[in-house]
Amino acid sequence: MTGTRLLDRLEAIEEIRTLKASYCRWADRGYASAGDDAARFAGLFVEGAVWTGGRSEPAVGPAEIEERFASFRPFGFHFVTNGIVDVDLDAGRATARWSALAPSTDDDGSALWIAGTYDDVLVSTPEGWRFLSVTFTPAFRTPYDDGWSRTRFVS
Repeated sequence: MTGTRLLDRLEAIEEIRTLKASYCRWADRGYASAGDDAARFAGLFVEGAVWTGGRSEPAVGPAEIEERFASFRPFGFHFVTNGIVDVDLDAGRATARWSALAPSTDDDGSALWIAGTYDDVLVSTPEGWRFLSVTFTPAFRTPYDDGWSRTRFVS
């Protein structure tokens, strides 16, 4: 790989990492410095994008993603790590996998631990990299007091 090609690839990977950090920022809510912005969150997706979040049907397209996001739980704090990003510069596409932990408050006010993986497909656009699909697969969704060893999934 030439120096220029390698630099282009590394720049794409860094932009994708920043995109995922923005995803987490705009998705967080319920505390003073949370992003909590459904419109900015939805703006990270291209037309026709699919957002799948574990318990609900997929939302398709930025408008539906924004609407779904606006109805989410009152508190969420996303920790996303261990990103593996694979970029195909010629195709203008990338895939990424992330591990996630998201302490949350359910609609009934109960505290939850939610953890799992994100699998993302991204495309390069004139505005930069954007999500074509985001799929969250839960490893556990458990009451804070029980922990995942007692109650791995709650409905």
